Amino acid sequence: MHQTDRVLRQFGFCQLIPLTPEVLDDEHKINLRQSNTHWSVFFLEYIEIWENRYNHITTQELIIVPELACAPSYMPWFRIHGK
Repeated sequence: MHQTDRVLRQFGFCQLIPLTPEVLDDEHKINLRQSNTHWSVFFLEYIEIWENRYNHITTQELIIVPELACAPSYMPWFRIHGK
């Protein structure tokens, strides 16, 4: 799943502090060879997210002044949590 809140500057939007990423560790452990599992019911939550993906497109204003490329609180946060 893409975390679009982490790449807003690349698309000309103001970068905010990203949300905590969703942990999908349990989904990575699923054995897809289970023949008795109805997968469309099992993954219904994610199927619905995909079907409604256009409702989650960011609608922020584009950046006009480069100095405003990120929220004032973003750079101090990035210096601590960034790579």
